[in-house]
Amino acid sequence: MLKRKALKKIMITTLTVCLLLAIYLMPSNDIANNLNNKVKVKYSDSVQKINIYLLNDENLLVRTVTMIDKDKQLIDKAKCVLNNLIDSSNDLLPNGLNGVIPKKTKILDINHTEGIVNVNLSKELLNIDSNKKEKMLEAITFSLLEIEGVGGVVIKVDGADINTIWKDDKLPSVFTKDYGINKKYDIKRTKDIQKVVIYYIEEIDKEKYYVPITKYVDDNREKISIVIDDLSSNYIYEPNLVSYLNQKTELINFEVDSDTMILNFNTSIFMSDKEILEEVVYSISYSVFDNYDVDEVVFKVNNEEILKKALKDIEFVK
Repeated sequence: MLKRKALKKIMITTLTVCLLLAIYLMPSNDIANNLNNKVKVKYSDSVQKINIYLLNDENLLVRTVTMIDKDKQLIDKAKCVLNNLIDSSNDLLPNGLNGVIPKKTKILDINHTEGIVNVNLSKELLNIDSNKKEKMLEAITFSLLEIEGVGGVVIKVDGADINTIWKDDKLPSVFTKDYGINKKYDIKRTKDIQKVVIYYIEEIDKEKYYVPITKYVDDNREKISIVIDDLSSNYIYEPNLVSYLNQKTELINFEVDSDTMILNFNTSIFMSDKEILEEVVYSISYSVFDNYDVDEVVFKVNNEEILKKALKDIEFVK
């Protein structure tokens, strides 16, 4: 009996050593390739990125990315987006960012007609703090509008329109991007008022995120001129937001050619020899895409093309 147990232990030990030796001798590239192949087969073809807007500690909505099943129907995608916006202890959300829809809010119904998504939520939604009402409506609107095929959002609670429940005739019956996000007002007169969206950067837990600010200004200049002046200015409305654009940067001229905006800067836009900071490129590009109906931005310096960015290439950068 003892001899049999001893032989069994020797066999197990020998097999273990052989297995470890085989793993050790296997080329690391083969292991990595096998793992990569498995990941691609399992995830790449079925998952897509989508932008959502979550609340930071300063009561600003921050743009971040979540993953959804790309094979889902539009209504199912809308449900996934809304579930991410409900305040909860979701470990998948970035640190320092939270959903703004009150806890325990349920999705009663969603339907979709001719580009308009009708969202019917439970009465728990009305538990929202008064200082977060507007942010909640902005987060729902702008997150759902990121879904392809959605051009407007109707928000209801237990079947009644939100503007009827809150008796606020300033709320639209159909929410679009015209509603604005993270609104700031810099108006000293009633003439030449226009809306300009500018993207700043916030760093949370060593990660950089882009924050859209909808500014209402009494300024009749072209929106791109206002964007560049603001991003290159010392003064920013929120102390936690930053811009990496050099203060000496000047937009010499610009033009819109078909679906492309061409921006021509002086050399102060460079970080070093013919290099522009990624944060500068994205802040400007996001701002252009939100203010102009174009699909591409070309960056020039003294009329020499340096780089170009297409909307599809930067759509899901944090």
